[in-house]
Amino acid sequence: MTSSNSPTGGAAPTGTEPAGTEPTATGAPPTGTKPTPTGTKPTPAGSAVAVGQPPPGWPIAPVEPPPWIRVDLASPITGGLVLLAVGIGLVGDLAVRSGLVGLAGALLVVATSAALLVSGRLRTRQSMALVALAPLFGGWLALRSSAWLLPLDLVAAFGLLVVGTSLSSGGSVTNLSLANLVARAWHAGLQAFAVPGSLVRLAGGHRKRNGNSVTWAVVRGMLLATPVVLLLGVLLASADAVFASMVSFEFNGGVAVEHVFVVVAAAWVFLALLRVASAVAPAALPAPKARLGAVEALVVLASVIVLFGGFAVTQAVAVVGGEQYVQQTTGLTYAEYARSGFFQLLWVAALTVGGVLALRAATDRREPRAARRFTVLSCLVCGLTVLIVAVAVRRLALYSEAYGLTMLRLYCTIFAVWIGVVLVLLIAWLAGLGRGRAWFAPVAAVCGLALLFGLNVANPEAYVARTNLERQAVVELDTEYLTSDLSDDAVPAIVERLPNLEAGTREDILDELCADRRPGGYTGWAAWNLSQETAKDQRASVCNR
Repeated sequence: MTSSNSPTGGAAPTGTEPAGTEPTATGAPPTGTKPTPTGTKPTPAGSAVAVGQPPPGWPIAPVEPPPWIRVDLASPITGGLVLLAVGIGLVGDLAVRSGLVGLAGALLVVATSAALLVSGRLRTRQSMALVALAPLFGGWLALRSSAWLLPLDLVAAFGLLVVGTSLSSGGSVTNLSLANLVARAWHAGLQAFAVPGSLVRLAGGHRKRNGNSVTWAVVRGMLLATPVVLLLGVLLASADAVFASMVSFEFNGGVAVEHVFVVVAAAWVFLALLRVASAVAPAALPAPKARLGAVEALVVLASVIVLFGGFAVTQAVAVVGGEQYVQQTTGLTYAEYARSGFFQLLWVAALTVGGVLALRAATDRREPRAARRFTVLSCLVCGLTVLIVAVAVRRLALYSEAYGLTMLRLYCTIFAVWIGVVLVLLIAWLAGLGRGRAWFAPVAAVCGLALLFGLNVANPEAYVARTNLERQAVVELDTEYLTSDLSDDAVPAIVERLPNLEAGTREDILDELCADRRPGGYTGWAAWNLSQETAKDQRASVCNR
């Protein structure tokens, strides 16, 4: 029979907790312990507790990191994959040492794609297909030399590798929202930071298994063999002059450090791609708690519609009023008016696309009527922006006709066309085409990649040179731009049209072409580039006469 009173003045325990047990979840001391002062926790007798630490045996719930910063892998990184990464690092060092624009640069992209495909970490067909497409753009490093093309080719190839490895954990390339793309990019960055941890765990795991792995046995053997071979090689070189001439080399500490840095960086990037391909599906980033009201968003869209509508009206008035009206109101001739402002118009179009997407993501559209109004106004904004893009393209064309075509003007025109296509796609997506699937961003990216591939095939610098040479009677020919600002991609087109030029113009171009026969900074098979070799042959054909 238990006592009716407890030391704390409450009901006594019922006997379910024997004397000497740990505190319960409610914090009440077990039977047989003395009450503790307010704000302190009881400790079992005879136990030493460190200051600031809970008593032994108390349950401590582990702190789980948020899912959007986790870097869990479905399959760990193995020693064989590390060796594969070292091989990619060596190819990367060769590519950087040869200037990246050349055969070694293309080989780096091809080798990275092939290594990912044979690694066994790409688990879906879509991921394999995207990774296999990367050399379609990286291969142009060995075929073109245009600074307007090759950086975009590198970005396209690397983007395909990242998206392809990310889709290995699941998902579809036809259903990628912008938020999902941001989450995948964030996840890929986290995986890159986690590469050293993989190597540490890999080394620790092999030590625990007594180092029985064949891969690590080979690595240890190479480490042991290196000093032995170096020592014996030095002795043999000092003993025989012929052998010494064959194996001698100059050691430069700074260059060696640069080689190591490039190899490590390239291997790190490849291991990061492997981690992305081996990871579990990335979690979504936390959604912002604050939401923009539907009324506020509709006011923003309506204001933009009024602004763009006013701009469209002024364009119609300028066309109807003609040159006299434009000169009276602006002080400009109609030609000057028509050939100005195209860069600003392109900025307006690009900012509008981003603004509509951001506003759609931030607006509370749960109420059906507000959602329909938002859709209608968004489509109107995009439709008016298409008109602005058309005005920009027209002005770019007029400017090029008056002052000649340049790569900047050509690229602005191509960008305007792509923005126009993106706006049409955005209108279709906002209107509900393919409802339930986030196809807008992938399709817009595919259009951009198709346009870039077409530019590589068409050789835009040769097009610019050809266009200006054919219009020399109408537009003053800038020979310095043709021979100095354009790359070797344009040389064959210039040489082809030399016989059709006036004698003075032909001599000016020949002087500049033939004066530009300095050897490049990179030589050897790794730096071989089709465009540069063709330009060299074309120069030789007209300069050695």
